[in-house]
Amino acid sequence: MAPIPSNNTAVLFVDYDTCGESHTMQLRWGDGATASDAMTKLDAVLTEITTMFRLITITGARARQASVNITLPVTWSGAATYGSGAGTHDESAKYLDFIGRSPGGRRVRLSVFGLITAVDGSGHDYRIASTDDANVAAAVIELNADAETAVAIDGEKPIWYPFVDVGENAYWRNRIR
Repeated sequence: MAPIPSNNTAVLFVDYDTCGESHTMQLRWGDGATASDAMTKLDAVLTEITTMFRLITITGARARQASVNITLPVTWSGAATYGSGAGTHDESAKYLDFIGRSPGGRRVRLSVFGLITAVDGSGHDYRIASTDDANVAAAVIELNADAETAVAIDGEKPIWYPFVDVGENAYWRNRIR
């Protein structure tokens, strides 16, 4: 499969702090949506999973239009914080990862860091199924709800899988050491 330029679609970048580290999450949107739509979508997803995270403080947001190579600041329209509790520094490496695939075969993901340590999937398999957690189920429904926000790099609406992967990111784990 030939690569697609990273600026093939518009992208929302949301900067946040959790457990003593700064992270950025991104969400792509299609031609029929706006940065505001993407912020509304991301706020809804984060609200659904807020009990799974340590305190996440939004520090800013940026948007990049399709076919453009620069981001411009936008005013975040969602909540200022999600989750609760300061958490420990090692929890900044723990993440939750929504994954999907577009009809064109392009993989898409939405990762959020600051996952509470005790949440590691049913049976300790590093995956939480929608059938095991109502918050995950609601977030997946939200991601699958419309065709123009939360798109893949090819601009198509992906099918978001009915689970999330959880784990500890090796880069952030090594940086903490």
